[in-house]
Amino acid sequence: MQGTLYPKENNVNYFSLEALIPEEHFLKKVNKVVDLTFITRITEGLYCPNNGRRSIAPELYFRMILLSYLYSIKFTRKLIDEIRYNIVYRWFCGLTIHDKIPHHASLSRIKQRFKKAVFENIFLNIVYQCQQAGLIEGRCVMTDSTFIQANASLDSMKPIDESIPQKSRPSSSCKNTKWQLSNKTHRSVTDPDATLAFKAGMARDLKYKAHVCCDSKRRVITAIHITTGATHDSQPFKELIKELNTRFSNSIKEVVADRAYGSGAILAFLKDYEINSFIPLFTTRSGNNCSEFEGITFDHTRKTYVCSNNVFFHASKVNSDEIITYRTRVKDCRYCPLSDACQAPIVKGRGIRVISRHIHDDIFKQVKRQMETEIFKQKLRERLWKIEGVMNELKNHNGLLRAKYRGIENIQIQAYMASIAINIKRLVFFILLSICFKRSKSAIFYNRPGHHQSHD
Repeated sequence: MQGTLYPKENNVNYFSLEALIPEEHFLKKVNKVVDLTFITRITEGLYCPNNGRRSIAPELYFRMILLSYLYSIKFTRKLIDEIRYNIVYRWFCGLTIHDKIPHHASLSRIKQRFKKAVFENIFLNIVYQCQQAGLIEGRCVMTDSTFIQANASLDSMKPIDESIPQKSRPSSSCKNTKWQLSNKTHRSVTDPDATLAFKAGMARDLKYKAHVCCDSKRRVITAIHITTGATHDSQPFKELIKELNTRFSNSIKEVVADRAYGSGAILAFLKDYEINSFIPLFTTRSGNNCSEFEGITFDHTRKTYVCSNNVFFHASKVNSDEIITYRTRVKDCRYCPLSDACQAPIVKGRGIRVISRHIHDDIFKQVKRQMETEIFKQKLRERLWKIEGVMNELKNHNGLLRAKYRGIENIQIQAYMASIAINIKRLVFFILLSICFKRSKSAIFYNRPGHHQSHD
């Protein structure tokens, strides 16, 4: 059966604890501002309604876990000890001095019962509360990704194909020997979902990757998705934007990201959805293939080039680099009166003209023009402190630097909880700030010169 929080009404011990906690304490503000009663409702289906002994209350479990992310308590045993000795933590969890603290093993079993879906539901509910409070505009989305250190070492990497002899780590005396590991040939037996990944200035190691979207207004995290470390930043991007656009009733008008997202496919996707992109091109070479020649224009209706002699080029298939090659025929150029003045490259020995063009050439040219504008540069400057600041919070203050668990689903749960902690901090801060602002405006109004209160 589903358990419930201990009743607080007429509980002298609970209210005695509350009296000891100052009003300005952060957890008291959380208790006042954030509604967590929905947790009991969304977990009802996981318990038998009329049989078995009562479980630990789902809301109690969530409050305990939330404390570990708000205060960067890494280990469950440490969390239990902190709640046992800290009266503020006890009060926040709805416990009195005499109430028994749940066993640390129970927390692991509850997580296994809830699975990812329940934590996602809680995350979305907190996002909704932020939206209702006016913290989310839904117009401009900023996105980025960051590595999470997996809870497994390189020593756990074993060959996928057992018939291939394992290349062990070289001894310290063999400094020049390269220890050959790759995601194609090896897999961690400790955490099979973790993959080898690295970036400049970072050692290659087993990692996961968190793909994060936040609303630019108050930096509330609106979506977070975990993949293996080897997944490129841009791969989950389209699905995340589609999900957010649906959730916010197609209100997204701008997306800001770094150059890792500046591929032609992503820029074309955003254009199709009529979303303005503030994303630098993935490489400065994008769109640099020479595709413009005097006297030769691109016919967008027929999707091919046509020269001043009204000769249409013939397109080849798109290659792996998303380049289409356009060619003339020998008979088109052999007797052409403008052949000597034609600037299109000629294939030696064949007498035909060839032009290469990227399938997203028009978009690349448009983005290059936008990159020179002041508003584009301003958006990228904003990105530096907004989304990068969120990443810093997630990793260094809310427990997403290193994986607590193993398996991609468990890391997704960890990511949801870290994001919930950040969003709750935003919600508490801005709601209380708005209350103070309203009070100060009211005080100014009543104290202004010429204002007199009427007396009966």
